[in-house]
Amino acid sequence: MNSLHDLEILLLKEKQLIVVETEREGCFVNAFHELARRFHKPIYLWSLTKGLQRLAAGYDAQKINGDYKQLLGQITSTHVPSIYVLVDFHPFLNEPLAVRYIKDCINDTEHTLILLSQTLELPQELQTHATHYSLPLPTRDQLKRMVSGLAKEWANETNGKLKVDDRKIVSRIIDSLCGLKMSEAQRLAKHAIYDDGVLNQQDVIDIAKDKFDLLNTDSLLNLQLDYENLRDIAGFKNLKHWLKLRKPVFTGQAQLPGGDIPKGLLLLGVQGCGKSMAAKAVANSWGLPLLHLDFSILYNRFYGQTEENLRAALATAELMQPCVLWLDEIEKGLSAVSASDDVSKRMLGTFLTWLAENKKRVFIVATANDVSALPPELLRKGRFDEIFFVDLPSQEDREDILRTHLTRRDLTFKAIDLAHIAKQTDGFSGAELEQLIVSAVYATYAENHVITTERLADQVAATRPLSVLMAEKIQHLRNWAKNRTISV
Repeated sequence: MNSLHDLEILLLKEKQLIVVETEREGCFVNAFHELARRFHKPIYLWSLTKGLQRLAAGYDAQKINGDYKQLLGQITSTHVPSIYVLVDFHPFLNEPLAVRYIKDCINDTEHTLILLSQTLELPQELQTHATHYSLPLPTRDQLKRMVSGLAKEWANETNGKLKVDDRKIVSRIIDSLCGLKMSEAQRLAKHAIYDDGVLNQQDVIDIAKDKFDLLNTDSLLNLQLDYENLRDIAGFKNLKHWLKLRKPVFTGQAQLPGGDIPKGLLLLGVQGCGKSMAAKAVANSWGLPLLHLDFSILYNRFYGQTEENLRAALATAELMQPCVLWLDEIEKGLSAVSASDDVSKRMLGTFLTWLAENKKRVFIVATANDVSALPPELLRKGRFDEIFFVDLPSQEDREDILRTHLTRRDLTFKAIDLAHIAKQTDGFSGAELEQLIVSAVYATYAENHVITTERLADQVAATRPLSVLMAEKIQHLRNWAKNRTISV
């Protein structure tokens, strides 16, 4: 355990209360045996079943100290500065006498107490004295060796050869395991290999789902698995090209001088024009899990808890790396409308700090409808890699959108003049074009007719698009974006 070096530094600094939370108790106990052979202080190990034992040759466990009161009494009365590793001591931390003994040990002796448990909640009066230590998560190389070892074990046990659908699948699986403890990663990898002896994209998806369930303990994020393919979305040519250039760098297939990686983008535009659909499609095109952050879930009536929820959600996203984090309608969470809204200000500060300091492979895709509600700090160059404007679809794009929605419903359109309908629907958003098809389906289904150009034209005449109903607001948005953003 090379990572024990950090713990040894804490001991050399003579920290008096160290808390270690880990499920790898055996590794730590073995490491303390090794440490005892070269450390300048005596090291003792205690458990409820074995009592107290000095980790040195010729010393047996002292069964009499199986009782925690006798144990702490002996520790506080011992004058030789020593290190005491107390395994699974957490049940006794609810006892006032145990807490008092520990405080006496901290105040009146030069001993170091190490509380070693899988989970441990320290009483408030001891928290200010404690230093927390945890094992670093396994590196990508360690995970790669682990997966390779499991593959060899499976091959030896079955006299077969592991089938891999794509040479990139193993790399994606290892990426998906990053952020997990070794025991958790090993369990998920073993299930993927031993399930059917095949590693494929479904295993990547299954591991991402299981990993998300393990990490998202506060339910602050949603994992999206049903999203569009970027190739099937009409228009968005500039965005598609922009993403294509950055995919190799973000997914680790290439590296830029200086090690820069894409941070994220902001999709600003007219409602119903495909911002959310495009945000989801980014994850699909890069072959990554998509996490959705709903700001309304974060809000809490207790002071400071809302920002803490945001930090927890972002920390979960970091552990899920590489991933895409979708912030839908970001202006609702980080609004600049109310200058007196302290919560929004603190949320904005928390998010901007994370955005500036984040080095993990978490790609932000934020969407917004109302630019006037966005704080200037969020729009400053460098916050996002780029700001794209999603305008109302062109005539060519409108024709593609109509064709797509007809195809999805298994409707024939050879007899429909789509070019004519596309021309008549100038100012319609993508969502309104879809609703146009839906309304035509209802009308023709009720009358047992097929959809024709005339039927669609009737629906167009009966529809008042958002660009008409809110013409001034949409025109203001388009004017603002004209020289400030890049068209998708």
